[in-house]
Amino acid sequence: MKTAVIFDLDGTLLNTLEDLRSAVNASLTLRDLPPRTTEEVQAFVGNGVRNLMKRALPQGTSDGEINEALADFKSYYAAHLCDKTVPYDGIPELLKELKRRGIKVAVLSNKLDAASKQLMAHYFGEIFDVVFGERAGIPRKPDPTSCNEIVQLLAVPKDQILYVGDSGVDMQTAKNAGLYAVGVMWGFRDRSVLLDGGADALIDRPDQLFDHLYPEQQIARVRKALESRGFTTAYFDTKEQAIAYLAQETEGKSVSLGGSVTLDEMNAYEILGRKSDVSWHWKGDGYRQDADVYVSSVNALSETGEAVNIDGRGNRVAGTLYGAKEVFLVCGRNKLVPTLAEAIDRAQNLAAPRNAVRLEQETPCAVRGGDRCYHCRSPKKICRATVILHAPMMGTERYEIVLVGESLGY
Repeated sequence: MKTAVIFDLDGTLLNTLEDLRSAVNASLTLRDLPPRTTEEVQAFVGNGVRNLMKRALPQGTSDGEINEALADFKSYYAAHLCDKTVPYDGIPELLKELKRRGIKVAVLSNKLDAASKQLMAHYFGEIFDVVFGERAGIPRKPDPTSCNEIVQLLAVPKDQILYVGDSGVDMQTAKNAGLYAVGVMWGFRDRSVLLDGGADALIDRPDQLFDHLYPEQQIARVRKALESRGFTTAYFDTKEQAIAYLAQETEGKSVSLGGSVTLDEMNAYEILGRKSDVSWHWKGDGYRQDADVYVSSVNALSETGEAVNIDGRGNRVAGTLYGAKEVFLVCGRNKLVPTLAEAIDRAQNLAAPRNAVRLEQETPCAVRGGDRCYHCRSPKKICRATVILHAPMMGTERYEIVLVGESLGY
């Protein structure tokens, strides 16, 4: 269970974009410069107001001119920071429920400290235990200094804290501070930026944060659903515990591994190979379908008990359907979603594009950084078959989903 949450501000709690754009353009107008669009300002935010203003000004603007423009920005913004700013849908309700449950909440922003405190007080009253913005003499995010100070003030162990934000900077801040990073999909940056920054999990709605506050409850729901469908399940807090268990269960048997970043991160080939006859085409062994045991992973797993995988050649999903007497599929916490529809969406719009990037495919999703599926017809596309497992395949003696309380793979 988590007992505290540190939030980013812009793009996470509040949609501040229009007021930021107005302040930027007020400063530009004083200099007879053309205004910036909302989309441009959205791309500029995230690294402090000086960088915002620097990016909005013409390239080559001197430091002195940037400072003057920044002063005008600050003056305008201080008087208009609440004109069009609004909380994102579900945020006020989320914050009230967190406080009702005794969860400590804090804010860490690269926005000026005075503006951060003013905005939080205006929209949310005294709900936050700590609010920090950019302060003189203290490095801004992604440096972890302010984040670590908040941790000390909250007096909560780091393994009980979630860090929630909408940008790569936020995810990097969490990683630098040793916190679990949750990226929000309603903010200023897209999925690929959050994942590249190191997000442990992504959420589409504020209420989904509770699954990460109480992971044991989500795991219990998933296991119950899987077992009601006939799967056996196992759960481990860490990948080290999980791979030790798999080594024990496969000892002395022939084992075929499916192509899987998850298994690679677990050093499955090396560890299982110590006491088993392991084949893995990623290591040049070729694909083996007549092994006693098949071990792979999933692209997504619903809380209703369905496992989803997408494949290009078919060998990876084939092993989940036919051949081995025993099948083990590993799933990290990052791949758990509430519904089958969301599992399919995750596999299609997150896992497959990220794997296309890894494989350096010349597909629309890969050349755009793996942001989403473009439903292309490229000869290089890797999403050629989607398999949904509703129950163990007939003929298998054991079909087990191994859940891990860490982020693994894509």
